[in-house]
Amino acid sequence: MLLNEIIATTPGEVGISWFDFYSIGHICFGIGAFLLISLFYTIPKAKGHTPIFSLLLVFILSMITFVVWEVIENFILIWIGLKFEGRADSLQNLTMDILLGGLGALGAWIFAYMTFEKDRKIWPYYTFGTISFCLWIVVFIILRYLTIT
Repeated sequence: MLLNEIIATTPGEVGISWFDFYSIGHICFGIGAFLLISLFYTIPKAKGHTPIFSLLLVFILSMITFVVWEVIENFILIWIGLKFEGRADSLQNLTMDILLGGLGALGAWIFAYMTFEKDRKIWPYYTFGTISFCLWIVVFIILRYLTIT
């Protein structure tokens, strides 16, 4: 029973446990949000101009995006009937979703620093980010299938 409070193994535990199959989706969201917002950094920097945002600000904006998403998910999506199981996330699940989104964004930030800051080339950074995003989506689909069936 304790393990079920930590990791959701049935659809009834989704949104209540600390981790569920949507947790992996939040890592994907973190990577994707950071990649998208970092365009305001990488494009000007690659062209030799001063970036509009620093990578720290990109990370902060990504974190704000995750918090806003949780508000939308737990209020608006419930209100219009699109939330899985029709219930709000537990405080533990909501907190873990935000932290996992931050983990995905942090991973993208570290890779941006390792590749883009050294070479000033955009393509390796965004290629890796896109591949990472797609890989995590596949993991999400597999975990969702294993939980639902």
